Amino acid sequence: LVYLHGFGEVGSRYLRQGLKLPWVTESNRRRVQRLASGLRVVCPTAERLMQPWGERKPSWYTYECKNGHSVGDRETLNIARCRLSSVIRGEIERLGGDARGVFLGGTSQGCGVALDAYVREGAALGLGGFVGASGWLPSDEEGFSGADRAAEAFLATRQGQRPMWLMLPTDDRTYFPWEFAERSLQRLRRSRLSAGPPEGLVVREISGRGHNI
Repeated sequence: LVYLHGFGEVGSRYLRQGLKLPWVTESNRRRVQRLASGLRVVCPTAERLMQPWGERKPSWYTYECKNGHSVGDRETLNIARCRLSSVIRGEIERLGGDARGVFLGGTSQGCGVALDAYVREGAALGLGGFVGASGWLPSDEEGFSGADRAAEAFLATRQGQRPMWLMLPTDDRTYFPWEFAERSLQRLRRSRLSAGPPEGLVVREISGRGHNI
């Protein structure tokens, strides 16, 4: 699993025992250890980028403004796309070319960037699936060049039959409101190239915790 962090975070956050993630080993959590048996998780950290409002934090791209998700400097996104592509191919190589064993995922900003990569490259590489939380499917309008065409092409492949699991908060009023996230996924549910949504797409609605599900 290649899993991308959210804006301002670092990859090592998802290795902390306090988060109780299935790949974090603890001597007193034998059941969780069994669930994670054989699972390799790669959590890269984004470059620290200066944002228009004066903050320099780990980010997969620079924003256009503070209140939105659009890309400001597209070159920063291109660099992140290339880096992620290299990581994915490295993991496929580790498995002797069996890309079905490689999943992508992420949370918040990382979920969007990872889902963008999965839709653009998943079918060509034959990736195993996707798992994400508190994110969205980026579009050309937001500065993710080629995202709309990639979504159309994705639906014309069999890749959509593989697992695409998303947990989306219905009460996130700050970062990714439910209406915004759900609307972004409509591009995968309604297409001239497909009679319906991908068979593998499962969206779980979570409430009570806001953005931090």
